[in-house]
Amino acid sequence: MAKSQAWKKRRKLEREGSRNPESNRGSWHGVVPVERTTPTLHEKQRRLMDKHKKKWNRTLPPDSDGSIFCCLPMASAPGFR
Repeated sequence: MAKSQAWKKRRKLEREGSRNPESNRGSWHGVVPVERTTPTLHEKQRRLMDKHKKKWNRTLPPDSDGSIFCCLPMASAPGFR
């Protein structure tokens, strides 16, 4: 297999006393950073439960449409006489 021009340049610079960039590269010690794992059962269930936005009030009766009625006395309304 032929040597690339970059490899030859690195070797020449190393012979002349410059630092070799290969020595700066870290070692992963067998770890593959792009390795994907399949989701566990717990992750699948959590993803299904969190898929839709949670409603803020879960204590409403089932026949309720979720609306809230707020009644304020007219005397406390600003600008009312």
